[in-house]
Amino acid sequence: MSDFDDELLFDDDESLPDELILLPSNQVSDAKPINILLFAQQQAHTDQQQNILWPVYGWRIAAPQVTERKLDFLQLTSLRLTHAGVTRHQDQAQMLGQHKDFLFNVMLQLENQGYIDRKARLTDKGEKILQQDGKEDEEKTEYGWIFQDATAGELLSWFYTKRLRYADSSRSDVSQAFQLPWIRQTLPTPNAADVTSAVKTQRRLLKRIQADNAVSDAYGFTEISKADTLTQSNNTKVEQTENFGVRLLSKRPQQFYLLVSCIVEGTSDGQFSLRCPFGLPDGFRWIRLLNFATSQCEEGKKIVEHLQSKSREAWKRKQPGEIEPIGLAREAYDKIIFEVGSVPDKVWQQVWKELERLEQSRTLLGRGFDETDTSITRSQRVLEQLMFTLLQLDTIPANIWEPYKSRDTLQQCLKDTVIACGGSEITERILFTKLGAIRNVLDGGKDSLRPYLVTFLLSASRRKSLHRSILEYLLKKHLDFLADIEKIAHIRNTIGAHAGGSHNEPIILVEELVTKTYQIVRLVIQVWRLTNPNYQRRYKWVKELGISI
Repeated sequence: MSDFDDELLFDDDESLPDELILLPSNQVSDAKPINILLFAQQQAHTDQQQNILWPVYGWRIAAPQVTERKLDFLQLTSLRLTHAGVTRHQDQAQMLGQHKDFLFNVMLQLENQGYIDRKARLTDKGEKILQQDGKEDEEKTEYGWIFQDATAGELLSWFYTKRLRYADSSRSDVSQAFQLPWIRQTLPTPNAADVTSAVKTQRRLLKRIQADNAVSDAYGFTEISKADTLTQSNNTKVEQTENFGVRLLSKRPQQFYLLVSCIVEGTSDGQFSLRCPFGLPDGFRWIRLLNFATSQCEEGKKIVEHLQSKSREAWKRKQPGEIEPIGLAREAYDKIIFEVGSVPDKVWQQVWKELERLEQSRTLLGRGFDETDTSITRSQRVLEQLMFTLLQLDTIPANIWEPYKSRDTLQQCLKDTVIACGGSEITERILFTKLGAIRNVLDGGKDSLRPYLVTFLLSASRRKSLHRSILEYLLKKHLDFLADIEKIAHIRNTIGAHAGGSHNEPIILVEELVTKTYQIVRLVIQVWRLTNPNYQRRYKWVKELGISI
């Protein structure tokens, strides 16, 4: 699973549930009650909060914790004097104005830690720490729990080293929680590579939270200022991976429920926030897991439908008076004609429909409706449909992904394609799209903006393809074409309600996104006209008659 494939959209046309879901029993049938784990502050249950009991397997593991050790001032000074040839503790004491017994103990500590030998000569370890100004990494073993989602079998990015905390099942926020079923009871034992990756992901998230001095919100969840929490720049020191070994301490996992909270703030299309139960800004993963659960069991689908209906109801309660639908639709259509022009061909009809929805949301936002999140989401959906249509303009070989089973090989191919077509760079979040997402697009599956864009770039790697010609023109006319698409996806997945974002963003942000969306649509339509022989002939004929199009 890629750390960057984080967009996920719920369908607009899902029907509302006929009746509410039954309250859970908080236990698996024909089994003893399962403990409910609590990893965030318990809050009084409100209308905006709905909890889900999420089934997981807990594995006891041992993993190394890399910490930084630093020599104190006297230790570092003594080591430097030793490096300069002052190897007798009496001489060092005289130079530093300290008692000789004190310096004897300091040098004894350096010897015991392996920085000098018995003759006060610097060891390789001592020379290395001097080069690092007295700082080095120290590894110690920690014992704790790692958790595996019981529905998808995915390891969760959380290594819990404290004593487990159990939720009080008599509280209303627990007893009224929706319960996902245990649809599969046996999963393969986690391998060391997956456990290591999950542990390191959690540690990087924690470091970012500490660096940003983030605080918990009213529900006890932590937010951070930037969404690229898993992106590492080339200048960032990466945690050591040498000898990073993990051990499973139990042959069989224990069964638990996690208390996962949904925050229903209200949107017209039924979006809601799903927060990571560990207090980390990892909500995208939980939305994806919930969506997977809906495809596996009827109970999961009912939960999503109910939360969507609550979101719609909350949105309706906050809106101003009614607005005339026909007038709103006409106003949206006129705005699109002004921005883009007439609909060029039926192949773009779905793009126009998404533009109309976007314009309706923007119009409602300007009249006081709570449409910020919907407008931001619509901007991305327009581009998703645009890229989907663009992919259909040229046939893509079904096996085009075969040479790029290695992530590094795929990333290099994408970079080379962009540079060959006149671009200068490609953002990391686009590069880190997984090959599985590309295969899903090629198979006709519904996906999100970045996988569509990466599939387009991969198709454009073929020198004589239509997609190659289109990409060359796009980058020639607008060098920031890829960056602008990434910016829209990034903002939507940072501020959108599904990611735990706020609905109180300024309207000016929506206007900026809509402007960029129109700019990208106009550009793609323009290049389509230039590469479409039928349109070129029609354009020439119409132009001879003096008609503008």
